[in-house]
Amino acid sequence: MVSLRPALAALAAMLLLAAPAMAAAPPPVKVGRAMLTFYWMADESAARYRGGPDAVLRDARGRVIAHTTRKFRRALVLEGTGWLKDGRAVTYDRKKGGEHRFRIARTRYGYSVTGRALVPFRTAAVDPRFVKLGSKIYIPQLKGARLPDGTIHDGVFVATDRGHFRGRHVDLFVGDGPRGARPFKQRGYGSRSHVTVYLVE
Repeated sequence: MVSLRPALAALAAMLLLAAPAMAAAPPPVKVGRAMLTFYWMADESAARYRGGPDAVLRDARGRVIAHTTRKFRRALVLEGTGWLKDGRAVTYDRKKGGEHRFRIARTRYGYSVTGRALVPFRTAAVDPRFVKLGSKIYIPQLKGARLPDGTIHDGVFVATDRGHFRGRHVDLFVGDGPRGARPFKQRGYGSRSHVTVYLVE
């Protein structure tokens, strides 16, 4: 019978040697203070958007996606993403010929400007001059927030979206309506409060 002790001893030695390297992850780099806001899915079925259709949503090619209200179209431009009454997710695409254009998303919450799927409580919109798009950021004040599914937030977000603003500002995507911001408001950080941003990657 072949003894496994030499092999186990060798593996243990390798793990011990690798441990310092594994533990030596670079510390977060402080980017600075920033204003905190939230954005969410605009829902066409909400009472605030009721009324007869007086606006058209078109894609980049000019094809009609849906007829809706002007209020809902404005909300789509502001929030960047929303749900139609029929359940389809629509994402703001671009302005073409002086008209806002949209596209149907194949994900539940639509897409960011970088083409990544929006993820509630994880996606952040930023000014690329403040935080580079694609960066992972850490906001210590939001660590420990209890999310709707019962999990505890680690304070880490991914800056894959660009906001309609400039400067030191972080806009967090909270999913289904303004109530999604409650976990952070309960920690004392509501819209237009200020937090500290660190660059993790």
